[in-house]
Amino acid sequence: MSPSPTSPSSAGGSSSAASGVLPAGTRLAHYELRSLLGEGAMGKVYAAHDTALDRPVAIKVVHAELADDPDIAARFLEEPRAAARVVHDNLTHVYFVGTTDGRPFYAMELVPGTTLEHLVARDGPLPLERAVDALVQAAKGLGAIHAAGLVHRDVKPANLLVTPDGRVKVTDFGLSKALGPAPSGTELGSLVGTPDYMSPEQCRGEPVDARTDVYALGLTAYAVLAGGKPWTGTALGAVLDQQMHAPLPSVVAKRPELPPAVDAVLARLTAKDPARRPATMAEVVALLERLRPRTILPAPVVVRGAALVLDLVVFALVSLGGVTLLGFAANAVGLAGVLPALDGLVAAAALIVLFPGMERRFGGSTGKLLLHLEVVTAGGGRPDLPTLVRRLFVRFPFWPTLLVPEPWMPGWADLVVNFGTLAAVVAGFACTFFRDGRTLSDLLTRTRVAYHLER
Repeated sequence: MSPSPTSPSSAGGSSSAASGVLPAGTRLAHYELRSLLGEGAMGKVYAAHDTALDRPVAIKVVHAELADDPDIAARFLEEPRAAARVVHDNLTHVYFVGTTDGRPFYAMELVPGTTLEHLVARDGPLPLERAVDALVQAAKGLGAIHAAGLVHRDVKPANLLVTPDGRVKVTDFGLSKALGPAPSGTELGSLVGTPDYMSPEQCRGEPVDARTDVYALGLTAYAVLAGGKPWTGTALGAVLDQQMHAPLPSVVAKRPELPPAVDAVLARLTAKDPARRPATMAEVVALLERLRPRTILPAPVVVRGAALVLDLVVFALVSLGGVTLLGFAANAVGLAGVLPALDGLVAAAALIVLFPGMERRFGGSTGKLLLHLEVVTAGGGRPDLPTLVRRLFVRFPFWPTLLVPEPWMPGWADLVVNFGTLAAVVAGFACTFFRDGRTLSDLLTRTRVAYHLER
């Protein structure tokens, strides 16, 4: 039988007891508690000393008010025993499971560092590279859990520990459950997990599998990239309703420098229907790896100049073709008189489609694509449409004058437009000699034209 807890006689002892915190010096089996590290819905976690092996450990003890619940006690003791069989670099190792005076506890590896939740609260949303690295490590640890026949059921930033050297370890197996046939009795239909990170099937009290952890990891990814949880409700019912029905908000809308693929990957991980999520953590790792920021190789000014020449040739051909087709149509219906007013409209539409339109949809205008170039943000993502429109205005500041019918344009204004456009292009390229190869449009919109690299 494990020895009973003992409390040292001190002034702080009675205060700790009143708060439900076990005081320093309390013995649970051969472990001596040192200090409280934190607590959750199931229990409190303490720093402790293993007197048998002379090493630091962490001890999780079920809350006193839950210890008498046989379902909670059985789950708390059974699953860490199973988790103890799983050995992986990205998991905290379970050393011992026991009961003292009917109160379940278990000992696990004491990991130096902090939680991913605290890291984001302290430093704000993580850079994409750092977030992907942490999430990939967590996915690998969860994959090991699943391979051992378990599902974690409580994946969240607070249960991902980050060591000083950047290693991530999944912890807290208090809610873990063996994979297999759906349980019967009180567990089926019960609400188990942290509401802000629970999958729709958990919210409905339905059977769970590895895809439940996939969903929770997707919400964890949102939290570390956006700096907070996705759901706005505070009441339990509102949160559960959003988990089951609301689409995941866009991370890229909050952080436009991120590539659009981030939203696509998170939507896949957090699909409401488990069948639409990745079935394994190996698939999750593959999806996350695609989000790693790419090495940006800026295109030299000569190549960009060649791309611009190609773009202007294509623009002239498209504009001429559009005006010609419009002329045939206007003549056919007897509206040839309106052609002067429409010629500029065709040219303006061609300019918008061939530059910001194609750059947003395909990454680059025609000339850029032919030379394997693309417009990117500082993080390697694709700029949003307003940014690309600003690029167009910086490069060709007089393009709206295309909308003015030629008969209405005075000769001097036409000269101003032509020489002004030429001056803007020359100034943009001249800037590259003084600002690390960046054109004026690069600097003013915080974008680059780089060689296209596969993601």
